[in-house]
Amino acid sequence: MFRIVTVMTTTIIIVAFIRILMKRADNGFDKSVNAFLERENNANSINKDFNTLNITFVKPSKTLPFREYENIPEYKNIIKRQQLVKRKLDLEMIKIPSNLTNTELKEMYGKNNFDKIFKLEDHYNVYVRSLFDWAKELYNLNNIYDCKKVLLEAVRLEANISQVYILLSQIYLKENDKNSILKLRDTVENMDLSLKSKVLEEISKYI
Repeated sequence: MFRIVTVMTTTIIIVAFIRILMKRADNGFDKSVNAFLERENNANSINKDFNTLNITFVKPSKTLPFREYENIPEYKNIIKRQQLVKRKLDLEMIKIPSNLTNTELKEMYGKNNFDKIFKLEDHYNVYVRSLFDWAKELYNLNNIYDCKKVLLEAVRLEANISQVYILLSQIYLKENDKNSILKLRDTVENMDLSLKSKVLEEISKYI
């Protein structure tokens, strides 16, 4: 999930909205607002050396099923999709927990590293989205073997894309591979996905 980088603009809007609410009621909410503003202000003053941060970089697989295709209309989309994945392979990327706020991110990584952290996360998001788009094209060409390989790479990287897990479940169902569906469900249960409950519900339909 892409995050909003315009932090100052967002903060101003939030503060303005909060001030309006404060004029309408005095139920202790103002103390929470002040605490939030103080924490945000403190977070904006935190600077850290990027090289000392405890960051685990995502490592894309270099053994994906890249193929040579004829330059004909039938393969136009799949050539485009796999080339995009190739271009992203060597980028530095990280996956940030989906439930972290911007304030928490600044506390963890430092305000001075905020833009870089977002860039690294964006590399990850674009990469896993590219994997899924490539897998869909492989599926459309009925290349199920390669499609599964690409989807499993997206699963390994814990892509926050519900259709990755749903499409893989559909493939396992067609192959009458119930054990793999069960394993996939167990894997998803231990993931940080924003739509985890929806994904688990969909996977359960194929069991």
